[in-house]
Amino acid sequence: MIRKKLTVRNEHGIHARVALRVAEMCRLGSSNITICKGCEKASGCSVLELLMLGAGNGTEIEIVASGGEERKSVDDIAQIFSQGSGI
Repeated sequence: MIRKKLTVRNEHGIHARVALRVAEMCRLGSSNITICKGCEKASGCSVLELLMLGAGNGTEIEIVASGGEERKSVDDIAQIFSQGSGI
């Protein structure tokens, strides 16, 4: 299991476009991805669960990957955010 903490840096937080890109990436990979905000958890494959986290600007989140190519999965998801899509 691989974990990576990030801080949301987009003024709109994790919004619909970000959630959709993360979910698409998760579905393509072989790892099970969970995004955590405190004790709340969302499946990386579920746009609705990601939106329900309510991760606004300045919120710390954690990407957790298990199984498959864990490191690649975490790096790919983090890359989505580093391209200005929410973190």
